[in-house]
Amino acid sequence: MTEIRRPSDDAAVPAPGSEGEGGRTPAETEELQALRAEAAQAAEYLDLARRSKADFINYQDRIRRERAQWGRETLREFIQEFLPALDSFTWARFEEPTLMENLHLVERELLQTLARHDIVPMETAGKRFDPSYHEAVASDVTSEKPPGTILGEVRRGWMQGNQVLRPARVRIAKAPGGEAEAEPPPAPPGEPRRDREGKA
Repeated sequence: MTEIRRPSDDAAVPAPGSEGEGGRTPAETEELQALRAEAAQAAEYLDLARRSKADFINYQDRIRRERAQWGRETLREFIQEFLPALDSFTWARFEEPTLMENLHLVERELLQTLARHDIVPMETAGKRFDPSYHEAVASDVTSEKPPGTILGEVRRGWMQGNQVLRPARVRIAKAPGGEAEAEPPPAPPGEPRRDREGKA
């Protein structure tokens, strides 16, 4: 009698431990782990590249700021030495009208050039005296203006942006029989500004 053999009877049964994670062989599991390690390393390199790029951009910004600051300081030093010469134009007086007109034309051109660099003269007429911007060199007794009002300039003051390039020297109003009142000096940061009697 012929014996009938089933196909399943000859099928090889996998030995214990011959299949890895998720039914994978050890070789497949090892390859997958290697790919995962390479991906993690690539992500680390990418993060490092991004941080290096950000650091470089910050470095460029800092260099630009430092160059701009250096340029402003250099210009400030030059203008401070140049202003006395410009004062000569302001106070020069000649009897010849044509000469005076030409002199004022040169002065206007110089002022326009300075304005392009954000350097402008202070406006002092009728302003209240402020030691942050002005130097009082004289006082005139008058009842027509409140004490401490600026009556005139002795030397023009200049601003560079919001910074004082040179304070204006001014004459201020003084009350009859009293002293000229002036704004108290600015208080240090974090402290209240005080009046002339020292009260906050």
